[in-house]
Amino acid sequence: MIGTTGDREIVDWRKTTEDGETVYEIEYDGPAPTLTGRSKSLFGASSGGTVPAGEQYYQLPDGEEIAATEAAFEADGHTLRVRRQRSLVARLRRYLPW
Repeated sequence: MIGTTGDREIVDWRKTTEDGETVYEIEYDGPAPTLTGRSKSLFGASSGGTVPAGEQYYQLPDGEEIAATEAAFEADGHTLRVRRQRSLVARLRRYLPW
């Protein structure tokens, strides 16, 4: 889950909507983590092996999950903003009949 580390705790969070997209604003008791997302192909799991990009996700405070390939982050002081940023391919699939 985003925010669960040994050196910082979530103080407050809220779910808002901007331009029709859901945005999570997560406030920490210290500086917000700088997240950049995970590799869009594969990454090495700590137990060995790999996890396909389609199975990587971030879990948000309310339990919603966002695919790691679709997550966008903005850190500002103690606040982390998380939004879903769908790939161009995912957006095209919504409109094309294939």
